[in-house]
Amino acid sequence: MTTSVERQAPHRMLSKPALRVCRALMALAAFTAIGYEVAAGPGVSDGDYFSYFTVLSNLFAAAMLLYGALPPTHERSRTVELLRGAAVVYILTTGIVYLLLLSGHAPTYPWANAVLHYLMPIAVTLDWLLEPPHMRLDLVRTAVRWMAFPLAYIVYTLARGAIVGWYPYFFVSPHRAGGYLLVTSDVLAVGIGIVALVGATTWAGNRRRGALV
Repeated sequence: MTTSVERQAPHRMLSKPALRVCRALMALAAFTAIGYEVAAGPGVSDGDYFSYFTVLSNLFAAAMLLYGALPPTHERSRTVELLRGAAVVYILTTGIVYLLLLSGHAPTYPWANAVLHYLMPIAVTLDWLLEPPHMRLDLVRTAVRWMAFPLAYIVYTLARGAIVGWYPYFFVSPHRAGGYLLVTSDVLAVGIGIVALVGATTWAGNRRRGALV
């Protein structure tokens, strides 16, 4: 009969040096892709470039991966686990929205696009599954916390767009036929999708944690 320690052995072996190296490499890849696009010129101002949800979610996810690559000195706090989960939700939002709404547009730098829209969502999700949170996450409280940034981002995007006349994505631009009414419906649709991702991420984290205890 296998013990709980034996069942956890493969996970723990991967979660130490190998997983930390993978985290560091993916964080480096994301920072490199973003740095390259900024240096090469993404076709928009720096202010516009760093207003893309793609860029912000990748910077956040890369920062969390880099933090996780550091040798642990103690068990991660609930705050850190919540930030890791938030990174999963935001980077998955980036990948899914790109696949469903934006993938028809030819990227300026294909390799950077692949890192930011494909590799990072996969890597961050796998990281969450391979090393789930150390404590159980409450769905309602977690949802409230994780939805704060997407809501703030929409407010920022619409307010900034009204001032500078530029919007990072077509579905948040009121310049289309339908104006703000269409923007509202599109934002609500994306918001429902994000709520679903919050639920799935919380459920997966709790389930994986239970399987490894």
